[in-house]
Amino acid sequence: MTPRLQWKSPDGREQVFMISSQEVLIGRTSVADIVVPDRHVSRQHAKVVAVPDGWQLVDLNSTYGTFVNNERVDRRILRHGDTIVLGRDVEFRYFTEPPAGPHDADTTRIMQESLKDLGRLLPSEASDLEKILCVLDFQYQWSQVFTPDAGLHQILESTLRISGAERAFVMVRKGEGFGYAAGLDGHGRKLSETHFRASGSIVREVSARGKPIFMVEGLSEDFEKQQSIVAMNLRAIACLPLRGIPTGGESPEILGILYLDSTKAMHSLSGLDQKILTKLADEAGKVLERVEMLKTIEQQKSLERDLALAEETQRNLLPREIPRLERLKLHAYSRPTRYVGGDFYHFQVMDSGELIGVLADVSGKGIAASLLSSMLLGCLQLLLTGGSSTVQALQRLNAFLHAKAPGRFVTMFLFSIGPDGAGEFVSAGHNPCFVYRASRKEIEELPSNSLIIGAFDFATFQADPLHLDRGDVLLVYSDGLTEAEDPSGAMFGFERVRQILLDEAPSGAEKVHQALLFSLQEFTRGRAQTDDITMIIAEQA
Repeated sequence: MTPRLQWKSPDGREQVFMISSQEVLIGRTSVADIVVPDRHVSRQHAKVVAVPDGWQLVDLNSTYGTFVNNERVDRRILRHGDTIVLGRDVEFRYFTEPPAGPHDADTTRIMQESLKDLGRLLPSEASDLEKILCVLDFQYQWSQVFTPDAGLHQILESTLRISGAERAFVMVRKGEGFGYAAGLDGHGRKLSETHFRASGSIVREVSARGKPIFMVEGLSEDFEKQQSIVAMNLRAIACLPLRGIPTGGESPEILGILYLDSTKAMHSLSGLDQKILTKLADEAGKVLERVEMLKTIEQQKSLERDLALAEETQRNLLPREIPRLERLKLHAYSRPTRYVGGDFYHFQVMDSGELIGVLADVSGKGIAASLLSSMLLGCLQLLLTGGSSTVQALQRLNAFLHAKAPGRFVTMFLFSIGPDGAGEFVSAGHNPCFVYRASRKEIEELPSNSLIIGAFDFATFQADPLHLDRGDVLLVYSDGLTEAEDPSGAMFGFERVRQILLDEAPSGAEKVHQALLFSLQEFTRGRAQTDDITMIIAEQA
């Protein structure tokens, strides 16, 4: 069973979020997986991460704290039924078991609330009681095995039984207006969109004023001469707004319109009938709210499938094993962000024994960036294997990218090292990389010496000499390393990277690798990663 978080906001509204990725960020920021628009919730407040023991809730140094079962926590393995509070009053429930069945306490609560709402309306006549039971039956039906089509059908069926109308339609928002979603006639037959005709003037008035219109025993003078009404020979119309809280919204809005009409008078709708129809419209608004939520869930699932494919594509770009060379020790690391980006690294050993190393950062994120990375790497491999020099390969790669993917670009650091330690590098718009010089115990900076790839068709590329003597350590990295942030928003920065390299390089490339990762973890203190972090470390032995 996929675990889920059920959010009960201060106004009592409930939303369900499925935990289907390895890390779920919760906070006020718009890039969070679960966006909570509450001023007592930090921008990146907490995250739920997969761990061997299950799912762990991690507080991200939030201002007002994270609580599990009334206890403030920094980290806590979640258990079924836990109550989570973020800040002052944003409450979640964590569940790992299936939702309760159709005859459990939740269903009882739904029906009890409806009875309470309508209790003051209860008449002694059986016919009126049957009308109220329509509402309760509707609530019961849609709260069980819910599908959008079944929910809309139940709305129409219930309103037709109460009103005696010949036709009923549900309209949902489409652009600036409302359009067909479902239709039913008084005999229970579905009405397709080709049968859909409604009084536009009445729909517009209900939408603008937010109040229902009931004309069941003849039309008012304001509407009886409307062209659409005359054309359809209508004698009775009822039109009600369907309100609900849209996904990501904070207050109710008109999500749809319930429209009923007839060429003869409808049932004589008493004040009670109108209240029951209005109550039913309230319940119908909840159906549309749920339909919107399902659409959002499906969109999230689709996005997650795309991201999973992108992650797999990106993972396949990375070498399955790092070359083992006699005079050169190599270490490499790549950790993609939650949103898969376009970082990749690659090693290619030429017949001459020369090593070519590449670290690239493709613009954009997601499946498009990963596919572009895959294409670029394939092209680069073919060019290098075909005998092109590094400069020639980048020149052709630039022309290809500029022609085939306008507006996309890539920064790249490409280096070559021969068995004697001599080589060259091209830095195409890449951030500065560093070499630790063992003989002088100093850091040498390797700045960008060429334009980014793909941005300009006139770009040229330049290779500068690079030589590694014994004990020298080359550090190549993407900007995700220096731009990693702590909870206050401060960046890891170039100077911190330089200092770690200076301190640890005398102990070797592996020590530099470990120290960078440890320092990064200590610095970010659990703050969610926002960009890929990739690095190559090469030590001349």
